[in-house]
Amino acid sequence: MPKTNTTQYIVLGLLDHEALSGYDIKKRIDMMISHFWDAGYAQIYPTLRQLEADGLIVKQSSESSKGPEKNIYAITEPGKETLREWLAIPETKEYTRYEILLKLFFGGELKTEDNIRRIGLFKERHQRNVDLIEMFKQNLQPVLAENEDHLYYYLTVLFGEEVYGAYLRWAEKAETLLREHEERKRS
Repeated sequence: MPKTNTTQYIVLGLLDHEALSGYDIKKRIDMMISHFWDAGYAQIYPTLRQLEADGLIVKQSSESSKGPEKNIYAITEPGKETLREWLAIPETKEYTRYEILLKLFFGGELKTEDNIRRIGLFKERHQRNVDLIEMFKQNLQPVLAENEDHLYYYLTVLFGEEVYGAYLRWAEKAETLLREHEERKRS
């Protein structure tokens, strides 16, 4: 079974809301989607070319006050149909890969303090994510009734809030366990 190019559906979904440049697509991903899915320019631009070749989007050139013409992409009716078909397919598996857990699994090779430091950095990183999610939540709450899409955006924000909160709770427990372990070794 061929691997699904999820980036194409991210692009189609974003273009279903408004026409965007490749740069603007990346900005939307970074601001709205990256707490649960990420895509870089190296994925976005080849995907745009393929979607255009498949007739799922069209490219229009637009004047830019900042330099060369800007390519703006818009979804076509076949693109909307492709997006709807993908949205109707049940998910088969959620993938999780945590480098920190992989390294902690083998963490006995390092000093306990090194592992505590690693967990501290993990906490800092995810505290920033919690803060960002809180900003999204505050921005969306007042406008939930204005557009049905806002409710669905909000659901992803709530998921992010729960996941990042769990990361921080786990990190606190992990630090405590490692500190207690270190104390027992010294006794």
